[in-house]
Amino acid sequence: MMTYLQVSLEQDENQASGRELRDGANYLNMSNFSSVSRIFLKRKVTTDKKSGRAATVAPLEKEGIEQLLYIIRDVKPRAVLFESVTLLQAVEAVRRVEPTLPLIVDFHNVESRLYREMRLARWPRMMRPVAALVLQKRVRQAVEADRRVAQCATSLWVCSDADRRLVQSIGIDRPVFVVANPIPAWSLAASAECCAEGGDVLFVGHLGYGPNKLAVRELALEIMPRLRRIMPGARLHVCGRGPGRKLQRLVAACGARLTSDPPDLAQAYATASVTAIPLRQGGGTRLKVLEALAVGCPVVATAKAVEGLDLVPGRHYLRAETPEQFSAVLAKVLSDAPLRMRLREAGRTFVLTNFGDEARREAVRMALAGIEEPT
Repeated sequence: MMTYLQVSLEQDENQASGRELRDGANYLNMSNFSSVSRIFLKRKVTTDKKSGRAATVAPLEKEGIEQLLYIIRDVKPRAVLFESVTLLQAVEAVRRVEPTLPLIVDFHNVESRLYREMRLARWPRMMRPVAALVLQKRVRQAVEADRRVAQCATSLWVCSDADRRLVQSIGIDRPVFVVANPIPAWSLAASAECCAEGGDVLFVGHLGYGPNKLAVRELALEIMPRLRRIMPGARLHVCGRGPGRKLQRLVAACGARLTSDPPDLAQAYATASVTAIPLRQGGGTRLKVLEALAVGCPVVATAKAVEGLDLVPGRHYLRAETPEQFSAVLAKVLSDAPLRMRLREAGRTFVLTNFGDEARREAVRMALAGIEEPT
């Protein structure tokens, strides 16, 4: 039986991050068509800030790359899937010694765009034109890293059509296949028990991630005070991994509930009436949106938060952009049970049809077939 290799950065044991969930889904879906071996590379510990390496590329331990090359020579895989441009060093090493071996690179996010957005978000809005100039060199390095990894690749995987267009816009001409992010498995099993009738507004995400921290800050300081003036019983529940002390103090000061490092997200959704996602930076497609739709929890979100998912506002979710819009739309959802039910049914049907196991398995099948017949 033919064999594929999947190469990832060494992962957390709890499989909690979006990267790890996507890597795991890729492994399972590829296993439907062939045997798959997984290889994890370690980051090299370094303090060298003048390496010239793009900020989006991980320094990798030399021993790990050598072991990867040995395995490839020994196993002679049908193809190798590299998870993200962060592994550029390994991709180029393999391509140098295996010029004809099919190499697939899963972009996860278009890292150069994500890097630029996240760095600009750290600056006050009025200073961002200046920040863009300051970041120009680093952004160019990140774009070049995207191009270099693509040059080595036989084909590329991305999360959405929006990301496919973005890849093409930076001058990459390799075949690009859309392999959507997976629906977290727990959310399918938990759906019957989720979503209460009270006033809990839920935000879920990795709380050490910059865009999520900014979203929590906006919820706590701008959206919820406005919402409570309309609905005094509304409560904010922030749930996720790795909250720093500053965020913990912020959540406590505004009287919200914080669940750190939750062992089971189903419990968070069980008490939620609506999910609020005022996300303004990031890339790919958001697992937090997919899981909320899968459990049947109504979603109020920015267009950025649902980017690449092809959701229809007003049918699958409700759109809000400003704090004023968020508070008004959240109040509407909390006070309108028939609306909540319509959003619950439409969102769950859409996500199961377009992001469920069968749809994703077919996307991976087509992407693997594209190794033979690039499109």
